[in-house]
Amino acid sequence: MTPPPRGTLRRAVALLEVDRRRAVQAVVLGTLALGCAVALAAVAAWLIARASQMPPVLTLSVATVAVRAFGIGRGVLRYCERLVSHDVALRGMTTLRTTLYSRLAAGQPEAVLGVRRGDLLARVGADVDAVGDVVVRGLLPGAVAAVLGLATVGAMSLIWLPAGIALAVCLVLAGVVAPGLAAAGARTTQARATDGRARATASALGILDD
Repeated sequence: MTPPPRGTLRRAVALLEVDRRRAVQAVVLGTLALGCAVALAAVAAWLIARASQMPPVLTLSVATVAVRAFGIGRGVLRYCERLVSHDVALRGMTTLRTTLYSRLAAGQPEAVLGVRRGDLLARVGADVDAVGDVVVRGLLPGAVAAVLGLATVGAMSLIWLPAGIALAVCLVLAGVVAPGLAAAGARTTQARATDGRARATASALGILDD
């Protein structure tokens, strides 16, 4: 079984008819939550380093309040982001299943009969869930990482340009090059797993019929 074309996943995600406004809300909430985590680490590191110099307590009061605010904000914003992102994915999966059933009902009987029942069951069930997972675990987190990465590189460049350039290179390697290599290696494995799962489902249905 050959891997699906690159445009197949794009067309499948398009069938979800994702609400763009809700998706933007999820990206904004995710960016704020992850930004709170980054800011929490930075402020906490500064607070520890500054406290070691034993300055007046009032000098550390703002950083102490900021650590608490970022810690609380990270959890609250992450929870809100999960609610919105999963709502987007679940609504899209409902739309995709409805579209799939409608096309199966209105399609040519020969096209449906030509598909193994194991394949049909996998496409209606697991494949739709997989497309929904792409939104929750791939597209939205990727958008959050891209937005926050650009903001972090910009902030670091304002502080010290060489550090911003080094951070940008590391983010490209970790966020683009490495996932690309991993995806190329996993594509064949995923295709074989899909084919094996379909054969196993067809065999199980055949045994039950017998």
